[in-house]
Amino acid sequence: MREPEDAAKETGIIDYIISYSQNKRLAQIEYRPSRQIDDYFYGKVLEQQFPPRLVWLIHEYDELVQHVVMTLLEEVEEEIHTYDLRLESSNRRIYNVMLMEHDISFFTQPAGIEEYADRPIIDNSVNPHNGSEG
Repeated sequence: MREPEDAAKETGIIDYIISYSQNKRLAQIEYRPSRQIDDYFYGKVLEQQFPPRLVWLIHEYDELVQHVVMTLLEEVEEEIHTYDLRLESSNRRIYNVMLMEHDISFFTQPAGIEEYADRPIIDNSVNPHNGSEG
């Protein structure tokens, strides 16, 4: 699944991801909503200061979901939740964060495993930050 090609023409929303529990900005992002999945957003990390442990946890969570290792998933998810990740402008919590180099995606509502696994592929060819438009 891919986002529509005209998504590159949309202006993204610039915001910060904060750790509410640590009262700290962790990243500046530019993102836009998916047209295909409710409460799903994708975009680019413009600047980041994620703690190394959080980055590891996010990648570990993704690996556990992809390999259906449910026995460890809850433990990793609980530790990610201790950061209480939110969008600064709206104070909305974010869930199921996925980081792929400078790409980011997340939900603003808890997503089930099916929604998480079915999220669209972030296609750099329609991303306004890579200098091309498809």
